[in-house]
Amino acid sequence: MNKKEFDFAFFYKSKYNTTDDLKQSKKYDLFLSAYNDSERVKTVFTEIDSSLKHWIVFPQYLYDLSELPDIVNTEEALFTFDPKLNEGQIIRDYIKQSGIDFTNITNICIDITGFIRPHLIFLIRYFSVIDVKNIDFIYTDPVKYIKKEQTDFSSEYTDVRQIDGCQGIHNPDTNNDYLIIGAGYDNLRITDVSKSKANSKKVQLFGFPSLQPDMYQENILKAYISEEATSNGRESFIDPESTIFAPANDPFVTANIIKQFVTKENKRKAMTNLYFCPLSTKAQTLGIALYFITNCLDENVSIIFPICKQYSRETTEGIAKIWKYTVDFSQLK
Repeated sequence: MNKKEFDFAFFYKSKYNTTDDLKQSKKYDLFLSAYNDSERVKTVFTEIDSSLKHWIVFPQYLYDLSELPDIVNTEEALFTFDPKLNEGQIIRDYIKQSGIDFTNITNICIDITGFIRPHLIFLIRYFSVIDVKNIDFIYTDPVKYIKKEQTDFSSEYTDVRQIDGCQGIHNPDTNNDYLIIGAGYDNLRITDVSKSKANSKKVQLFGFPSLQPDMYQENILKAYISEEATSNGRESFIDPESTIFAPANDPFVTANIIKQFVTKENKRKAMTNLYFCPLSTKAQTLGIALYFITNCLDENVSIIFPICKQYSRETTEGIAKIWKYTVDFSQLK
């Protein structure tokens, strides 16, 4: 099958109402998660059944060593990194420190809930070039965000740049450039990335249905603050020409909807350069990454991101549902 014709709906997703249901579903050889203060991250790490459990501690959460959990079980390990390293260097450093040969492990599960998005994107890009097959990705829906639409997610913004490993071939003709933004609650970062591609046509990808009924409205309220930077001169904020909707917790539908949109726009007029910026849910970030590695390598397509030095350790309350997405990377090569 031509990769560009791949239907992501062939991939399988499962829903679990409790961590006990998840625990009983499968035993893993390796479970990987990003440490933060979130209940939905810590509970899944504790409850999941795996021979090895690894915490990655991203520097952007600004933990002191004294704040990190003690590792008392032989199956658990914790990895910290130099804050000067970028996402690609951190993931490579983790692989080196861990000594894990991902091509020789059968059952791998990665909880993407606490991951910093550039690091998650690079990890998926890494998996796309090595000989791995099935990997289960977990994402846990929260009950609510702590301060609803006023929740702070990131601070100490530095710049917008391409994510390591996701630099496309730049077309010097920029007359029909597109920027597709996975639009989440972080309106400051939406503005930052929009201004960095001021002359591009901005398209916002919203999560609908949202993780919880009230979250779509909260999302729109936050994204509306960035309207001036994303408007393309249009009169209506929610414009069918510049708005895409995909389920907030379904990476596979997200990837298919992006594919449909890009195909449609290219038929109307070929895009000169296409940029993605994943600022919505981690599930949609996974969808953007899967579309990129399947359709965009060696093309005039890049994934860019507004880089920040600090991320909030906890932004949510409660555990609503747990989703498991099974990706067969051998199908994407």
